[in-house]
Amino acid sequence: ATGAAGEPAYHTNVMMAIAEGFAVVCAQSIPDAAERAQVLSELAHAGHTPITIGIAEMQGFAGNLLALRARTGGQVIAMSETAWNSLTPASRRVLEAHGRIVTAAIPTIERYGGGSVRCMIAEVFLPR
Repeated sequence: ATGAAGEPAYHTNVMMAIAEGFAVVCAQSIPDAAERAQVLSELAHAGHTPITIGIAEMQGFAGNLLALRARTGGQVIAMSETAWNSLTPASRRVLEAHGRIVTAAIPTIERYGGGSVRCMIAEVFLPR
């Protein structure tokens, strides 16, 4: 995957987030058309509704979200205000259909740390 100037994306979670039932992916950042189609096909085949974002949304950290399981069931989708504000209204509606959106303003982390919300949350994959 590449950025706007063709530079390599420094981490997959900049351009893609996979969650239960959906996947946010910057398909535009995959330069090879066959690989792009294969990624989208595999995501759909695995049961993830692809939510495609553009390069500007990727640069706005929209691919750096994390879906969390709420104690009461359902998903909470954590993302920065920057990421939320970068999304198109159509992308916002699709995300809202998959869970409750929670945003946080973290401009210092995004500006100087180079990451966003997903980079700040430790995932635990232990059995219940």
